Amino acid sequence: MSILGALQQHWAAQSLERRFAIAVSLVIGLSMVTLGYWVERRIRSGWEQGMAEIGAHYLEAFLAPHILDLEQADTLSEDSKRRIKALVTDSRLGQRVTMIKIWNRAGKLVYSTGKAREGTQVPLQPPLLARLMNGQVVVLTQSDSHGDEQPAQRLLESYAPIYKPGTGTILAIGEFYEVSHSLDREIQQLRYATWFLILNVAIIIGFLLYLTIRRASRIISSQQSQLEANLARASALAKRNNMLRRAADRARLDAAVSNEVYLARIGADLHDGPIQMLSLLMLRLPDEPPELRAQLERLIQQTLAELRNLSAGLVLPEIRDFSPADTIEAAIKRHEQQTGTGVARDLAELPEQMPEAIRFCAFRVVQEALMNAYKHAQGRGQRVATRFAAETLEIVISDDGPSRGVPLAQPSQQRPRLGLQGLETRVKALRGSLAITPQPEGGLLLRALLPVRRRSLTTKVE
Repeated sequence: MSILGALQQHWAAQSLERRFAIAVSLVIGLSMVTLGYWVERRIRSGWEQGMAEIGAHYLEAFLAPHILDLEQADTLSEDSKRRIKALVTDSRLGQRVTMIKIWNRAGKLVYSTGKAREGTQVPLQPPLLARLMNGQVVVLTQSDSHGDEQPAQRLLESYAPIYKPGTGTILAIGEFYEVSHSLDREIQQLRYATWFLILNVAIIIGFLLYLTIRRASRIISSQQSQLEANLARASALAKRNNMLRRAADRARLDAAVSNEVYLARIGADLHDGPIQMLSLLMLRLPDEPPELRAQLERLIQQTLAELRNLSAGLVLPEIRDFSPADTIEAAIKRHEQQTGTGVARDLAELPEQMPEAIRFCAFRVVQEALMNAYKHAQGRGQRVATRFAAETLEIVISDDGPSRGVPLAQPSQQRPRLGLQGLETRVKALRGSLAITPQPEGGLLLRALLPVRRRSLTTKVE
């Protein structure tokens, strides 16, 4: 693992409060160091400029009377040079100013208390010269005296214009080197005071920010704990709801299967009860008078036909062990056998297993839709198509509608209808949908969608 990765892991392992404290310390520290350095530089620059200007006025008062020669000439007389040198060597001025140079208005050196040669050009850039000629003082802090031997100490190098006494005429440019011991002491004291103030401000700011973020961190931690507790409760509720939903699904499927079993029992009871009684009654009809026997026989035959049709419609064939495709095929074949009509098929590949409730409902949908097509369209253009996609079984039954001049099927030839409303109730009980739409060329199209969960495909409802 790289060093950067290790640092990132270590950083991520820290608490929010500690990470903020480290970040704030770094930011405030760098900001305060930058501010302190900038303030120190500004203070030093201001103090140096102020001392240079004071020194320039002080030297001007001493030198101006001795450089009047430069008003008429470009050099100083020997007498003027001796008087200037005496100012540095024989007075208290020499304790503060270590060297003096005088440059004429053309920028040529005319006198130096050091070893610089006369006639050399002033070592200043044109912008600095322009400032001097405008009456400003230029300050350079250094220990170099441009070739002159100087003590190993820090000097304040200043350039200032020297005016003719009582006028605003510039006679020369004075360069002098001033010992900055007192200035250094003042700046050093000011530096300590500045850094002390900045350090205290940084500590106060950091402490206040730390208290703020500490309180915020505790609030966040408390809210995070509450959110985690709420999330745990929500997760537990979600699991419980999921269990209840699965239980409701199983109950719904069980109810659908139980309904089919109940209908089968009703059909069996009709077959074993009223139908048997009516059949026995038919056997005893010969003992009755002929007129009454004919009338009763006709009524009994009609009643038997109705009961047999009702019983056959309620009882499903043995499809418990059928696959979904075989279940739909069984419904189609049963319709063809009962009505003597043909049904076109377009059965896509379906899963091998589905819950019994889904298969029973699919059987009823095909049975009822084809029976309606037989009743209302004489079975013209009967078609059954199936699809399975997105865990949904789609069943589409359509017909071409009735043809003109062809009588409808007789009631005695029809199976009792389960009813579209009852069929829709069956489908919706399995969370499906049923839609019936007319076709432009005639006839109706019934589309049923039955959702099938994958985890339910291998679960057989007993």
